[in-house]
Amino acid sequence: PPPRLLGPFCIVVLALGLFAGTAVAVDEPAGDRLVVELDTDGDAESVFVETFDLTDDEQRAVFEDARTDDELREAAAAQLRASFQAVSDEANREIDRGIRVGEVTVETATEGDTGIVAYRFRWENLARVDGPRIALSEPFSTFDSLDRELLVLAPEGGELTEVSPQPERRGTDAASWPGLTPFGEGFE
Repeated sequence: PPPRLLGPFCIVVLALGLFAGTAVAVDEPAGDRLVVELDTDGDAESVFVETFDLTDDEQRAVFEDARTDDELREAAAAQLRASFQAVSDEANREIDRGIRVGEVTVETATEGDTGIVAYRFRWENLARVDGPRIALSEPFSTFDSLDRELLVLAPEGGELTEVSPQPERRGTDAASWPGLTPFGEGFE
């Protein structure tokens, strides 16, 4: 891919109208974030979100390439999957379950002057299940922070009972931390 695409294509985007299950739980404009919607079995539907300012010529060009070039989307999806699997593999060295990243799909959308590229994937065995309790720590506890907002949603009908570090926003079934929040070993 052209050099201008290498950085921006570590991307995933949440388009409010595109992703029914996850999007319904997020009642705000799309932005750079990682959305993790947990299931009761410890798997998670995940969406890595990147937005583009379509009033900026360079960002618009990158977004248009992503929207129109199937090969580029396939390559970006493969790169994102490999990156998330590498993070998962590092966490797997410390835990007794195998975290795996499923197939990554890419979709694009626009919302006003914002272009959205979304990578959606199933993150298998992401959370530890202990009876009725589901705990999410790895791989987030392994790293200092993310470069974007992290939004975690409890399984349908469930609620978050313990959250650390203190999230910026918290409801009964969702919590979010802004980008660059220090996580470390205390994340759960």
